[in-house]
Amino acid sequence: MAFCPATPGCCLPESSTPAMSGVRQGGPSGRGARLRRWVALGALLVASQSLGARTGVAQDGSKEIRDFNILVDGKERGKYRMTISRHTDGTEIMAGEADLKINYLVYAYQYSARGTETWKDGRLLELANVSNYNGKKYNVNAVNRGNVLAIKVNGHERAALPDVWVTTYWRLPDTHWRNRPLPLLETDTGKNLSAELKQVGMSNLTIAGTPQKCSHFRVSGGVKVDLWYDQAERLVRKESVESDHRTVLELNRIRR
Repeated sequence: MAFCPATPGCCLPESSTPAMSGVRQGGPSGRGARLRRWVALGALLVASQSLGARTGVAQDGSKEIRDFNILVDGKERGKYRMTISRHTDGTEIMAGEADLKINYLVYAYQYSARGTETWKDGRLLELANVSNYNGKKYNVNAVNRGNVLAIKVNGHERAALPDVWVTTYWRLPDTHWRNRPLPLLETDTGKNLSAELKQVGMSNLTIAGTPQKCSHFRVSGGVKVDLWYDQAERLVRKESVESDHRTVLELNRIRR
């Protein structure tokens, strides 16, 4: 990925509230007014539940926002935000937004991406991502159909094996995929990659102003990336070399 820190979230459609009509008033005007208020309240509750489901807001209220800086050759060049929601059924949704801009004297480069991933029991269920590499655009969608992962890139469809890790790297894969080869899905372009994930050791890092002991992993093969994870096994730092430029993604704030 040229300067790409990770691959983030598309906008979800707005929820619309169905019109309520044909409510028959009965009895005195006071009862009719109370009935209308109860109907309006019910419609509002239904609409709010629908909106929560469609925007990825966890119904149990468990949501975390992680803000990252993107550094290229030691200089801050962009921002990346993860919004992680967990639902009561164990489903996790990660929505990401990345923006990066580099201006040299004779060259300018811009990158942006918006995407969402839905996971459950360590398995990718759905992915939707739009990205722009300095004018070259990608629209990637993937749906897990049980025994196959249906992938569509800019309208072209293909099938792949259903169990993959993805190059947002926002969460560690299940333990049986660690210290061994694993299939990767490149989130921005939809390419399938072969890689190997190995644990290097533990590192003492200062994350969002707080000293932490983090797990250090290295991905090799189709990509070469160093990754650090906190005790929740969520990404706090990423280092790679993109087009001969050292690129670092570092966590600077967590909000819950």
